Amino acid sequence: MRRVIASLGILLLLSPLALACFFPEDNYAVEVEVEKYNLNPLLSAKNVIVDDGRIVYRSHYHPKLVVIVWEEKNKLHVRVQIPTKFDVRYSGKFEGELPILELEGKAKALGWKVEENKFEKNGSVVILTPKTVECKSDLDCKAGGCSGELCGPRNESLYSPCVYREWYECIKYTQCGCYLGVCTWKPNEEFLRCLAKYNVTFKKKFIIEFEGDLGEIERFLGVKIENATKSERMSVIPEIDPSKLDAGTAIVEELKWLRKAGVVYLDDRDLKEIKEVAKWGYAGYNSRIGFYDEKWIPYSNYSQAELIKCGGVGIAFNYTLPSSPPEIQEKTCGVGVILILALSVLALRRVK
Repeated sequence: MRRVIASLGILLLLSPLALACFFPEDNYAVEVEVEKYNLNPLLSAKNVIVDDGRIVYRSHYHPKLVVIVWEEKNKLHVRVQIPTKFDVRYSGKFEGELPILELEGKAKALGWKVEENKFEKNGSVVILTPKTVECKSDLDCKAGGCSGELCGPRNESLYSPCVYREWYECIKYTQCGCYLGVCTWKPNEEFLRCLAKYNVTFKKKFIIEFEGDLGEIERFLGVKIENATKSERMSVIPEIDPSKLDAGTAIVEELKWLRKAGVVYLDDRDLKEIKEVAKWGYAGYNSRIGFYDEKWIPYSNYSQAELIKCGGVGIAFNYTLPSSPPEIQEKTCGVGVILILALSVLALRRVK
C-alpha cells in the first residue's frame, strides 16, 4: 500500500512549490476545485485508499482510471488521472517470415497506419523490406504453374506439379501483382475469406526494422523479438489513449457520485458547465477547473490568476487499487439502540 501512495505522493507532489508547477501527468488528467464539501462520508467509504490526506479510488467511469481527492487551502480537489508509464522504446532489425497477405488487414485492425511497407502506431514504426526484392510494379509479376496457382517474377520460370488443391478456386477473386516488393496474389476481403476456409496462408521472408513499443510491435508481427535495443526517455505516455476517453464525462461521473454520497455540494447547472469546459490537461496548479469570475473555467483563464512557470520530470504512474469503485458505508443501529427499542416494545405490551 505504501508503495502505491508513494507514487501518488510524487505525482501530486506534496511540497507547496511543486504544487505550483506543471508536470507531464497533468496532460492526462482533469481536476476540479470545489469550495463546499464534507469529506467524512468518503473517509469512511469502502474500497478507498487513504494516506497523507489523499483519498484514492477506482473511477466509476472507467475501471483503469484513478480518482484522487484531497484538501488544499480549504478547498477540495477532485482529480481523474489516466495512468502513465515511462516512454520506453525498443529498436532493432531482424529477418523473419511473415504472412504477407494478412499483414495490412491485421495492422489496420490493431490501429496501425499503413503506408506501403511502413506501419505506424502511436510513435511506433515498423518497416518491412523483402529479403529479395522481386518487383516494383504489377508488370514485373506473372502467374504460372500447372494450375495457374503460382505468382512470381516475370523473368523467372514458374513450374509446379499438376496436383489440384481446393484453395485454387480462390484465385478467381484476385490477381497476380506486386505487393510489398514481392510478387504475390493481391489481398482483398473476398480472397482472404476464401483462403481462410481452406486454412491457407502465404509467407515471405522480410528484413524487419522497428522502433517503439515492443509489446505493440510483437502483437502486430505475431513474433517474439529477441535482442532488441532498449532506450528509456525521460517522459511519460498514457497507458490509455486519451482520445478514447471523454474527460467531461469522467470528471462529472465522479462529482455526481460524490454529490450523492454527500461529499460535494454542486447542482445540475454546475455539473453541466464543468462537463462542457473539461478536457484532458485541465489539471495541476495553472489549469485546474474552478469557479472563477462567476463561472467554471480553468484557473489559467481567471482574470486574477497568478500563473507560475515551472515544471518537472514525469513519473511512471503505477498503482494497485481495490477491485471495485468505492461504496459509502450504510449507517446501522448500534447494540444499545436495538436494546432500547426492544425494551420499549416490551413495555408497550405490558401496558396493554
